[in-house]
Amino acid sequence: MPQTMSFQPLGQLGFEVSRIALGCMGLAGTWNPAEVGEEHRKKAIASVEAALAAGINFFDHADIYGGTACESIFKDCLAALNPDRESLYIATKVGIRSGYYDHSPDYIRTSVEGSLHRLGIEYIDLYQLHRPDPFSHPGETAEVLGQLMEEGKIRDVGVSNYYPNQSNALSSYLETPLITNQFEFSLLHLEPLYEGREGQGGDGVLDHCLENEITPLAYSPVGRGWLSGRRTIPADHAQKERFERVLAVLDELSAAYNGATPTQLALAWILNHPAGIIPLVGSNNPEHIREAAAAHEIELSRTDWYKLWVASRGARVP
Repeated sequence: MPQTMSFQPLGQLGFEVSRIALGCMGLAGTWNPAEVGEEHRKKAIASVEAALAAGINFFDHADIYGGTACESIFKDCLAALNPDRESLYIATKVGIRSGYYDHSPDYIRTSVEGSLHRLGIEYIDLYQLHRPDPFSHPGETAEVLGQLMEEGKIRDVGVSNYYPNQSNALSSYLETPLITNQFEFSLLHLEPLYEGREGQGGDGVLDHCLENEITPLAYSPVGRGWLSGRRTIPADHAQKERFERVLAVLDELSAAYNGATPTQLALAWILNHPAGIIPLVGSNNPEHIREAAAAHEIELSRTDWYKLWVASRGARVP
C-alpha cells in the first residue's frame, strides 16, 4: 500500500500534487547517455518505485538532465512500473543550451518534441522555462507556449530561476496563469525570503509567489546535501560554522518531532512556509526518498521554525 501522502493544488489551476516531488536530475546516474546500462535502469526503476510507493506523483525533469538520459530512463521506469498516467504530474524544462539560453519559438518547439519522445508520453503536465533568456521577447515565448497548450502537447506553464519582474513580463503575455516558479531554497539559501532592500541579497520571490498564487518549487532543499547530516564538512569550508550551527539545531529538535532526521526537519522547515512550497528531492536512493517523503507529516511550531531561521542567519530576526 502507498504511504499516506499530503497533496495540494498547484498554482491557480488546481491539479493535486504530492507535497514532496522527486527531482530527476540524477535519475540516470550519469550525464553521458552513452554510459547508461542495465544497472542504471534498475536503480532508476527502484527509485521511481520507491517514490510512487511513498505517494509521490510529481516528477520534475529537464531536457538537459543527464544529457537527455534522465528523460529517457524515466520512460523505462514508466514501462516497467506501469503507473496510471493520469494520476502522475510530469514536469520538464527547456532553454539551457551549451553556453547560452534559448527561448526562441523554433527551439521550444523542437525541445518539446524531443522531451515527449524521450519520456514516452503524449503530453507534458508542466513545461518550465529553465532560466530567463534576455535575448528572447517574452511575447514571442508566450505565443509559442500558448500554441503548444492548444495542441495538447503541454498542459501548464511554469518558470525556473525567474525574478518577480521577469515572471510579470512573461505573465503579461500569457493567456494562462503562470503556476510555478522553481528556484533554490533551503535553510542554507535564504534569498527568496528577503526583499533586496533588506540587505540580505534577497530577491522577493516567495512574496511574489504568494501575491500571484504561484506555487514555489524548491530545488536543493537540503542545502545540496549539507543538511542531511551524512556529509563531513571540510575544516576549511567557508560556511563550516554556519552549517554546524544549523545542524546543531536540527539535532536539538529531533526528539521533539519523534526522532525526525536532519533531512526531514530541513524539508519540514520549507513545507511549513505559507506559500505552499514543494521541495524537489533529488535522490536516486530509495531509502533517502522514503526518508524525505515522511517529512510532509511534520508540523513545526512557530518558535522552532524561527529557531532554525535564526541559526541560519547567525543573528536575531530583523
